[in-house]
Amino acid sequence: MNQTAMTQEVRLNIPADKMYTPVVTLALSGLGMVLGLDVDLLGDLRTVAAECLDCLMNQAGRPKTIDMRVWKAEGALCVQFEAKDRERTQPQDELALEITKGVLETLMPEVQLSADEDGVHGIVCSMPV
Repeated sequence: MNQTAMTQEVRLNIPADKMYTPVVTLALSGLGMVLGLDVDLLGDLRTVAAECLDCLMNQAGRPKTIDMRVWKAEGALCVQFEAKDRERTQPQDELALEITKGVLETLMPEVQLSADEDGVHGIVCSMPV
């Protein structure tokens, strides 16, 4: 693993549309490769990204854009997704929130969800590197 890599954070802003999911998954895969992650962990990162985006795009408060922020802190790779410019489009589904958190926790040891009356608007995940 290259210990000197990733000394700064990386940010990406995408339209909240499923067709942009590959952009995020490829960006995370590239960052994982820079950090020397093995193939299994790269696959987990791609899955986490897809699940997080799917979660944020299917909330009561539908975002127009999603920000991704990635940084390395204290031996962990941290990834944050934040829904921006949300507009209420449907009722909130509490069960979907628990399912999403359960899925993410099987892939990343640390998962924090931020939610309000319009659903989940932020997700922070981290894994040791």
